[in-house]
Amino acid sequence: MAFGFLLALLAALCSATAAILQSIGARRVAAMAHLDPRLLWRLVRTGPYAAGLALDGASSGFTFTALRTVPLFAVQAVGAANLSLVALIAMLVLRVRLAPRDWVAIGGVVAGLLLLVFSAGSSPPAEASPNDGWWLLGAVLALAVGAYLGSPWMRGPALPGVLAGLSFGAAAVGARLLGRASSAGMVLASPVSYTLVLAGMTGVLLYATALQRGSVTVASASTILGQTVAPAVAGWLVLGDRVRPGAEPVAVLGFLLAVSGAVALARHAQPHRVGTDRPADRGRRAPGRGR
Repeated sequence: MAFGFLLALLAALCSATAAILQSIGARRVAAMAHLDPRLLWRLVRTGPYAAGLALDGASSGFTFTALRTVPLFAVQAVGAANLSLVALIAMLVLRVRLAPRDWVAIGGVVAGLLLLVFSAGSSPPAEASPNDGWWLLGAVLALAVGAYLGSPWMRGPALPGVLAGLSFGAAAVGARLLGRASSAGMVLASPVSYTLVLAGMTGVLLYATALQRGSVTVASASTILGQTVAPAVAGWLVLGDRVRPGAEPVAVLGFLLAVSGAVALARHAQPHRVGTDRPADRGRRAPGRGR
């Protein structure tokens, strides 16, 4: 299980770097009034966003492998902690000074992850009902259609951010369900495989939309909540994720510390200006952006 946690941390590091690059790329493309797949084509033509998307792909691969041995709630909490890595990267590379509250949040994330490592039980994916994959695919389809139809009324980053998080969370649940597939034929025949593709693309598009419609802080925090809480509940109720006997309070405390600390650090997903950490600089809007 230790190797699974290491892979989850590598996934978080890739995701942390991707968050900064994608935020830079999203600022270079004009916002669209409707949820439009063409937005992704425009974004991938910018170097930073394309590089971030490649890192997201690597992160997904590490996460998928980690989910074969580590409970879903623990992997998702580790993934949410990527924003603490973003804050540290900003400090070391961009010379951004971290406020005392940032160090408190980072300490909370680290403490939460240590508690999760202590409490998580090593468990392979549970045997899933054949209908579970179809239910998950239907839920992702409903989310994608609902987001498309309702996108003109999404005025800020919070709602598309939450929906993006739910999409990424659905992909994580699918990866956990697919963990018992023993052959390429089983993978191709499973509806979960197509759920992973649809959920991933929907999540990427919704997150890009959230980045364009408001604060990166709000978009990142909303996505974290969506992609951690719902999958953790699904893992507990459906996928058979368990903790060590008697360690349930420790697991809950660790999950809450890791996620709340990550949400508190969400503002560091926004690119910083080199050599300054003034709030006015961090919150300044890019020219031509409808924020």
